[in-house]
Amino acid sequence: MPKRISDVSLHVYVTPDVLDRIVADIRGVLADHIQDRDVFAWRFTLPVDATDTVHRDLENRWRADHPGHQPQSEATFEIALSLVGEPTDLSDDDIADLESGLALAVYGAGRSVPFTLRAHQRSDAEFEPDVERR
Repeated sequence: MPKRISDVSLHVYVTPDVLDRIVADIRGVLADHIQDRDVFAWRFTLPVDATDTVHRDLENRWRADHPGHQPQSEATFEIALSLVGEPTDLSDDDIADLESGLALAVYGAGRSVPFTLRAHQRSDAEFEPDVERR
């Protein structure tokens, strides 16, 4: 049966300690979002190369918010989430709610954090997880 796949990409320009706080909050947002739903979800965090356009854009936004200062240990990271489930469990409204929760997690970091947030959904994929049980 076709499943709906929702991929969410959140890029943040932060220090490692702020990234840890944001990731912890995102874990909670994701857990709350999939609670009581038949949704398979995973999250991973990757550093973004300094030559990437996303990094340059976020760094420029940081510099505009902090005139006269130089970044110290800030870097760009992608926090990627993928969710797979029935279309009724991953509706457009549900993903919009998830995006709002993720944005609040970033805002909750306690200071201005430049970020981008994008979601892409598709419903035409057949998905059968290959789960090895021991």
